Amino acid sequence: MDRVAIVAWCWFVLWTGLGTAIGGLFGTPGTEAISRFSFGLLATFAWPWIMPEGINDWMDDLPT
Repeated sequence: MDRVAIVAWCWFVLWTGLGTAIGGLFGTPGTEAISRFSFGLLATFAWPWIMPEGINDWMDDLPT
C-alpha cells in the first residue's frame, strides 16, 4: 500500500475518533456518526498545518 494512503487513512481515523469524543459530549443520539464523519472530513484539510514534518518527509521518500 502506498505510504500516503496509509497516512491518510490513519489521519482520517484519528480525526473521526476525535469527532466521536466531541459528538459524545453533546449527547445527541443519532447525530454522533454524522458529527464524527464531518469532523474527520473537515480536519483532512488541516493536513499541511498539523502534520509533523518528519511524516511528510517520510511520505516523500522513494521506496528502496
